[in-house]
Amino acid sequence: MNIKEIKGKNYVKELVDSIGRTKQLEFYNTNGHLDYPGSGYYGSPIIKYHYEPKSIIETAYISDIDLANDFMFSEVPNQIVYDLNNSGEIENTTFRYKVEFNLDKEQIDKIIENFKLYRNLIPETGMESYTMDSVFGYQFASGKLKGFNPKRNK
Repeated sequence: MNIKEIKGKNYVKELVDSIGRTKQLEFYNTNGHLDYPGSGYYGSPIIKYHYEPKSIIETAYISDIDLANDFMFSEVPNQIVYDLNNSGEIENTTFRYKVEFNLDKEQIDKIIENFKLYRNLIPETGMESYTMDSVFGYQFASGKLKGFNPKRNK
């Protein structure tokens, strides 16, 4: 941590691997409890990163082992895969979702309605895969990809 006093402050705890890449981000509220970053539009209280030679996999968790999924209220992804080109720029992004089907018919109908609304809003909100211009959680991190935040070449 790079702050001395955390009491009464929102803060981010970052774990960095042995080669300087962000491995995990944990978001805490002023009471010291895990909380969603910013608006909660993307992300979760814990974001973990897995690295492959040409991709970054960013996965949202609500606890150390439980994947984030909030299909009761908003249809946001729990995982984003950022494919990188040879220059280390974002070439493509893929959104992945977790759905638990322990729901009654009315809840499923509401999710379908929300998906229809969500699909119509994609171009306006910038949530389509071709518009992810940087790795979401890296805005809160210092390690990133060995200090580098891949961007999409526009």
